[in-house]
Amino acid sequence: MVKRLLLAVALVILLFALACLYVGGVASVSDRVARYLRPGPRLAPPGVGSVDNWVLFAETSHFCYYVRSGDHIPWWAMELAEDHLDAACRALHVSFPSVIQYYKHPSQLDLHETTGSRSTGVVLAVEGEHGHELHSVHGYDPHEVMHVVAHETMGEPPALFDEGLATAFGWDWTPGERDVHARTSLLLEQERLVPLERLLTNWDFRSYKSYPAYIAAGSFVKYLLAVDGPQKLSRLFELDKYSQRDEIEDRFATAYGESIYEVEAGWRAALQQGTLPATSSGPASETSRASLVIIGAILLAATFLGGALFIVAGEKVANPAIGGVRTLARTIGRLLVSGKRE
Repeated sequence: MVKRLLLAVALVILLFALACLYVGGVASVSDRVARYLRPGPRLAPPGVGSVDNWVLFAETSHFCYYVRSGDHIPWWAMELAEDHLDAACRALHVSFPSVIQYYKHPSQLDLHETTGSRSTGVVLAVEGEHGHELHSVHGYDPHEVMHVVAHETMGEPPALFDEGLATAFGWDWTPGERDVHARTSLLLEQERLVPLERLLTNWDFRSYKSYPAYIAAGSFVKYLLAVDGPQKLSRLFELDKYSQRDEIEDRFATAYGESIYEVEAGWRAALQQGTLPATSSGPASETSRASLVIIGAILLAATFLGGALFIVAGEKVANPAIGGVRTLARTIGRLLVSGKRE
């Protein structure tokens, strides 16, 4: 009896796995397995509220998520945010013990009315235990998360380095997004790559068109990290946000041993030659894809092998069961027939 019960349970699990494969593919099964092997976000009980019509939605190791009533954040977004933050801290050689207060807005209009910012995401400095709040229209926003990490562990320098770091990591960790170096190389080919002297101060950067400025800054900072690591870059983050041009040039020359324009020449040459060294990549790397393909193939093979074994074993279990049902049906039929005769 126990063996039959175990086989029945195993058969139900197999059918569930096959249903997941049919509906959502291998990723659907692996996602459910990951939920059991790795602790997921702690969803807040319904009705738990905060101030200003915000509802506490979930908590993870480094995030406290708030949404407007009725809104939600996907499970994968919260998991990916933790992976991104961990990778960023390791790449920058910093630790981040804080918890980010993450406010997910349902629209850009709501974000503007709440924060005064017209962008899709903004980091606000606040008083109290949590030094910064993150407001975004996205449930997953690696760009703004990098701002919080950098501001709390390294500093808030001029936009060239601040936005450059956030853009480099943000694009690396945005699924489906092209590498920032590839975008910059295209701008260079089109002769649209902005010289760094036009982006050096915070005022220069903000007065330029956002796309070329952000792309150039992201590629340049990613280049600095790959060539010289985070120690020298961290010295640039000691600059004040509104530092003047000569202060920035002097600090860069002190940190790197040559002027920013000499390093810029090497960066542009590497872009032209296609020899830019890569920093740590995000979830869309070729290694990750290869691993997913291998894991998917193993899961698929294991599922069908298990299905074949259960079919063979099921026949041995099903035959006696079917025979018993037939016998019972015949007995009931005989009793009914004999009852009618009487």
